[in-house]
Parts: sequence; C-alpha cells; structure tokens
Amino acid sequence: MLRIGLTGGIGSGKTTISNHFRDTYNIPVIDADEISRQLLSPTGKAYIETVRLFGAECILDSKNIDRQFLRKKIFANDDLRISLEKIIHPKVQAEITSQVDMFDTKYCLIVIPLLIESNMQALVDRILVIDTSRQNQLDRVSARDQCSKDHVEDIVNAQMDSKERLKYADDIITNNGKREDLIQQIEQLHQKYLDLTI
Repeated sequence: MLRIGLTGGIGSGKTTISNHFRDTYNIPVIDADEISRQLLSPTGKAYIETVRLFGAECILDSKNIDRQFLRKKIFANDDLRISLEKIIHPKVQAEITSQVDMFDTKYCLIVIPLLIESNMQALVDRILVIDTSRQNQLDRVSARDQCSKDHVEDIVNAQMDSKERLKYADDIITNNGKREDLIQQIEQLHQKYLDLTI
C-alpha cells in the first residue's frame, strides 16, 4: 500500500483536503494530531511522562492535560519542546505504523503537520504538501480559533518556511482559489495515486 504523507502549514487546509479524500474516495486517513491527543488523554501512553515534565499545573480540573498550556510553554522554550517531542514522537510513529498495517487499500493518507520538521519522512512513500498564501493562513486560523492575527503570525513564523517545505514535496495542492479548483486537484491526485499502485 502506498503511504502518502500529507503536510502543510497551519491554516493551509489539511483537514478539509484529507476529509475530501476520505469522504469522496473512501481513502483511510491517519491523523498524527488525533493520535497525539489520545496519547495525552488521562489513559494515554504519554500522559504520566508529560505531567512529570510540565508539573501538576498542566492538568485541568477534568484531569485532561491543558494543551493550550503546553503550546504556550513549548512555544517559549525550545528545551521543553524537544523534551515533549522525545516523549510523543516515538509513540506517534509506532501508532501510525500499527494503523497502516490494518488497512487493505491501494493507498492511505497520513496527516502529519510537522512531517519534515519532526523527521518522520521514513513513515511515508510520498510527501503531499498543501500550500497556501500567508494571508490565507492568517485569515483562516484567526477566524477558526478566534485569536488575533498577530498570534497566528507568531505561529506561522515558528513553522518551516513555505518555500523550504515545498522542496520536500513529491506532490503539491495549492489551496488559494475556489473550492472547484481544490476538488479538481484532489481528483487528479487520487487518480495519480491509484495509477502508481498498478
């Protein structure tokens, strides 16, 4: 089975596009962010280590880990970010591999926002980069997350530069225009991936 690693900056449209592959073509989608959320749940495999790293102040009244708290901490402290990645990333990779083995389809999508930054390219056969303008990122994320464009800009600045990310791409979807254009690009790639598995 062909493993397609789907990646892109914040607000590029990764979820919209992966959902279309899943809902229209019945392509399995593995979401690294969803796996991370499960790992950080009170019964998750990364919960105790993460609480040990950040202390009791990272726990909400519900016993869940406050992901916003983690985000702020690792955004301001590279050492903490690296320590958290050492806890999370190996477990995410193991779970992705386990899920891939369960599918019996021509190809699957593995959505990993930090695919290149976290050096997980070995998990996939091809890299599909979702690209969009910086302005689209600012507009979409500030509307979606109800936050200021300055805050979104800080996040975009902390991520890999779009031009640098595109250097790793085997395939590209440009998500700047109308929905019809996006659908057409997805359709073409779906056919391409099927052809590659013949």
